[in-house]
Amino acid sequence: MPPRNYTSEIRSRHAADTRRVITEAARKLFAEQGYTRTSVAEVAAAAGVAVNTVYTSVGGKSALILAMTEDSAADTAGSDSLQRIATLDDPREILRITAEGTGTVQRRQQKTLTILLDNRNADPDIAAAADLATRIVQERFGVIAERLIKTGGLRPELTRTRIEQTLWFYFGFDAWRTVRGMGWDWTEAAEWLATQAAHALLPPAA
Repeated sequence: MPPRNYTSEIRSRHAADTRRVITEAARKLFAEQGYTRTSVAEVAAAAGVAVNTVYTSVGGKSALILAMTEDSAADTAGSDSLQRIATLDDPREILRITAEGTGTVQRRQQKTLTILLDNRNADPDIAAAADLATRIVQERFGVIAERLIKTGGLRPELTRTRIEQTLWFYFGFDAWRTVRGMGWDWTEAAEWLATQAAHALLPPAA
């Protein structure tokens, strides 16, 4: 029995490795030549596998773009930030870590996010993937908003919905694209976004 379990583990690792290679090949091609102009056959060739392997390991193009999105959403920077925030009572520190964490995800997943955000209005598959990415990030902002509320240090007139919307405004995809588009480095951008979010969410200093 142990040899069978060992064989199963090897097959699982091989399947995961194959899926990763295929997904990375798709990410590279979608970024270089566009989603609509890339065929599954081209993805298979770039990954060094048969076309049928792409379909059995991941799926067609719509499955590939969703797999890329899910892999990006699984970036540990997001979950690590939430774990750190769960132990904090200082709202400014929570916002600083939120800026740091979202910036790290944006930097690491820049290629995937560019594909999604630049093409979300051009193809329904990419629109669905972009919507998924947005929902995942907004759900995380909901957790952060709950922690901020528990600190008791926010402007009293703010609702939870408004807090979540403010987090999205300052730390969402478009916010990062804007500050990076102005040539700011990642550290400078994170510091500025955290400061502006603090102005919006925290009462003025006495």
